[in-house]
Formats: sequence, C-alpha cells, structure tokens
Amino acid sequence: MRRVSIVALACLLGVLVVGLGSRLAVRWLTDDARFVAEAERIVGTVVRVDRPAKGASESSTLPVAVIYAFKGQHSATIDLETSLAEPLGKGAPISLLVRPDDPGRPRELGTAEARAGRSSLIMPIVGVAIVAAILVLIRELRRATRREVEPLRTGLLVWLTPDAPLPETKAPFSFAAHYFRDDVKQAVTANADGRRKPVKNGEKVLAAVAPREPTWVRVVDEEVARSLGWYR
Repeated sequence: MRRVSIVALACLLGVLVVGLGSRLAVRWLTDDARFVAEAERIVGTVVRVDRPAKGASESSTLPVAVIYAFKGQHSATIDLETSLAEPLGKGAPISLLVRPDDPGRPRELGTAEARAGRSSLIMPIVGVAIVAAILVLIRELRRATRREVEPLRTGLLVWLTPDAPLPETKAPFSFAAHYFRDDVKQAVTANADGRRKPVKNGEKVLAAVAPREPTWVRVVDEEVARSLGWYR
C-alpha cells in the first residue's frame, strides 16, 4: 500500500495548501471589507504626485501625498493606481476613507471599495477550490487503492522476469520487469516491499496483473499467497 500512502499524503498536502491560501486570501479581503464598513468618507486635497523620473520604468502605482481634515489636520501618502494618479495635480480633490481609530492611514475611496467588493466573491471560490481538492483526493485514493487491490481481486497470475537482480533491502522498492501474455511482451514497473518475501521461481517473481490494466502489477509475497490459499 506504499502507493496509496504516497498519494494520500500528496493529496492531503494539496488540500492543506489550498486551505492555507484560502485562509490568507479571506483574511486579506475581509480586512478590506471591514475597513470600508468602519471608515468615514471625507474629501482631501492632493499635495503632490510622485511621478517616476523620465526614462524610469513605469510602476503600477504612484505615491500621492494628500492633506485632509478629520478631527484635526492630517497629511499622508497613499499608493494609487497609476491610471488614477496620473490625471491628478496639486490642489485636486480626492475622496478618502478614514477610520476614526486610525486617522493617519487613509485609503482612496474607489480603490478601497473595489477591493472590499472582491470579498463577496472569494468565499464561493474558496468553497469550490476546497471541494475540488477533496474530490481529487478521493479520486486519487480510489485509483491508488484499485491499483493495489484490483490485481489480487480479479487479476491474472504471471511470472515476472526482473530486468536486473532484486536489491537486498528491507525498504519498499520498485523494479523494472516484464512478462508475456498471449505471446506479447509486457514491460512493467513493479513495486515490492523488502520486508516481505516474494513468491519466486528461480529468478522469476509471482505477480498478479489486472486484466484490463496490464501495467497494474502487484507482486505477490508469501504472506499474501498463504492468506489467499495460493501458497503453502
């Protein structure tokens, strides 16, 4: 069942990665929505737009210095999308959102509301992503389990000829081998557990092959053979 364990671990890690990424995305977008809900709308005045020097690479945002009145006079610098910042000049009005508990860090109204609006879409997307990851996990586990069990349940017994001597190890390992079925040579990669002794005939190894999947090969060890009544 080594393959099943590997597939299960890989799928579980995938689900964890999707879940962690979704949690971070939700936290980020929820913060924007909370900010918009708690902030107050005011109108500030542009003091300066820090445009890049001529010949410098363009940036997606530009720093915009603003002043505004909110329980006193404040000044701050906000990052604004270049397309929105370019038309602004000194003295231009700009709509801001300011939280009463943190008046020194305003956000531009349109940008903040657009980012907050995305939070209404993220939860369905997160749900679909998690469900999809779970479905993939179930599918791959079923496939890996079938690959291990199907040959023994409905398979054909064959003698595998390893392409090289089997290693002396107590750990799980894979080896290239082949067998003949209807006078047709089938090359396969078989998995074996070094802790279990395979049923052998000289250099050949007994294996079960799924009838509809000639590359699904399960090496038959003595313990399995005895439990199925194939070997004494």
